[in-house]
Amino acid sequence: MSGSLSPRHLLSLAELSPATFESLLDAAERLRGPRGREPLLAGRRFGMVFFNASLRTRTAFEVASFDLGAHAVYLQVGGGLWSLEHRSGVVMDGAHAEHVKEGFGVLSRMLDAVGVRAFASLTDADEDARDAVIRSIAAASTVPVLNLESAMDHPHQGLADALTVRRELGGERVKVVVHWAPHVKPLPLAVPHAALLGFAHAGHDVVVAHPEGFDLEPGTLASARALAEARGGTVSVTHDRAEALHGARVVYAKAWGTRSLYGQPEAATAAVRAHPEWTVDGKAMAATDEAIFLHCLPVRRGVVVADEVLDGPQSRVLDQAENRLHVQKATLCHAMGVEP
Repeated sequence: MSGSLSPRHLLSLAELSPATFESLLDAAERLRGPRGREPLLAGRRFGMVFFNASLRTRTAFEVASFDLGAHAVYLQVGGGLWSLEHRSGVVMDGAHAEHVKEGFGVLSRMLDAVGVRAFASLTDADEDARDAVIRSIAAASTVPVLNLESAMDHPHQGLADALTVRRELGGERVKVVVHWAPHVKPLPLAVPHAALLGFAHAGHDVVVAHPEGFDLEPGTLASARALAEARGGTVSVTHDRAEALHGARVVYAKAWGTRSLYGQPEAATAAVRAHPEWTVDGKAMAATDEAIFLHCLPVRRGVVVADEVLDGPQSRVLDQAENRLHVQKATLCHAMGVEP
């Protein structure tokens, strides 16, 4: 151990200082190599509480824990773990058997850090905007809480996105398009928020492109603009897809729903199906400045992106996914006060 950091929650990229953001990317770079297989976290215990399914996040944290000498504990809410209530002051006479105050109070006494995945409800826009579930858990926990995707953010994905562009294009300031895509159902805002915040932190010129009505959360946009300005970058929003793609060096495709149709599943589904022309295909990528293509995965082929793009030379989605392992090693070390 070459030094130490104060343990802290990682709930949103908007709350990271520029210095901490850069230090996490630097640590991820170091942990790509032999340093990432040293027992830096020997004897430490990391819990993962999943309200929702996972492939990359869970695998990367289990492998990261193993590589660094920590022990990972996986807990699935409603599938081996009691159903959890997060609201305060409610009479718990329904489906939820345990409150997060007791649940995470106990976990805090058994673990050194805990990660939580709790997707947006897509039924209550105000509650999702407050990130109520993970914020309630963080308030109940006395050990660091890492956000493994919440209603409003997915900081580990955003870190991996920024690391992917850094490794591909160096420290060059480039035009990055966070590109809305169609889907078969409405999806949460967490990933586009994280991508926006990550690229803003990195000082890029970020263009959010989407059809009218698919606005991101205003507070997140404001945070991203402030972060970008501090780093010499910009954040803009357009409904003109051709204008957005022109000169882009990075195209990050992601589907998301519209906040105006929360709690209206049929109308929300119709809305995300209504713009098939926004699928990212070879013609769209040809309009860019030889841009690389990114997506967080999982991805619906032929809906979000054409096979020719996903399987083509511009795709970096597997590099992007691999980088989740390296940034998650970095955030584990940071949460547990270890500087790799």
